[in-house]
Amino acid sequence: MTLELDAESVRSVARMAKAVEVALGDVDLSLPQYRLLIYLDRGDEMASALADKLSVSRPSVTALVDGLVERGLVERRPDQDDRRRIGLCLSDQGGGALEGADEVVERRVA
Repeated sequence: MTLELDAESVRSVARMAKAVEVALGDVDLSLPQYRLLIYLDRGDEMASALADKLSVSRPSVTALVDGLVERGLVERRPDQDDRRRIGLCLSDQGGGALEGADEVVERRVA
């Protein structure tokens, strides 16, 4: 699906992205971390699938995940069908952080 936008719409999206980024600073999250938490809120994922969805390299996802695991927002869990594979999921603390981030973003954008 290709979305066609005029220049003003593209500029509005850019301004909105900056507003979201600034709001996330209030809850100590970066925009890439927020996007990763959003995907994990939909369900467990493998790092490789997240890299594809976020359009970043696997090492970049690993670095993002490492920081979020260290903060207790994301958990690594072995896949029940293949214990060599490690899934990623949102922790309870991560769910709370995502809710808080959503609130500050909504306020900022409003």
